[in-house]
Amino acid sequence: MKKRFKVAVVASLLSLVVAIPTFASDQQDQQISGGWSESNGYYVNSSNSINSDSVGVLAPSSHTGKRLQWNVGSSASPVWEYAAYGETIWNGTYHYTTAQMELSNGTVKTTSGRQWGLHQTSAQSPWYLPSGFENTEARTYWGS
Repeated sequence: MKKRFKVAVVASLLSLVVAIPTFASDQQDQQISGGWSESNGYYVNSSNSINSDSVGVLAPSSHTGKRLQWNVGSSASPVWEYAAYGETIWNGTYHYTTAQMELSNGTVKTTSGRQWGLHQTSAQSPWYLPSGFENTEARTYWGS
């Protein structure tokens, strides 16, 4: 009788262990991210298993990205530094927002790193003073 009980308990535990990786892979199949760039506007990246009806449920309710500017020169001779700023509102979801100043080819010049939080996150990159020939762009990202 004790052996049957032990076998039943072990079998039950094994079925749970087998179910956990399946659940995790289902979650990984539904990863979604997105962002904003000055040249391309707002966008959403999602895995192939997410249909367009699911995006509204799995994506944040809002994401805002913009370029900030600050004159470090004088009014007669302005010298502009730039930063990227992003804010994401995603109620009930632990997520991140990242803000970066990048060259147009994607080279990162400054980054806020991923700023994690629940419901609302914001990020601002450090200020960046581009050289005369650099084509910089503010870009922001979100994900969970």
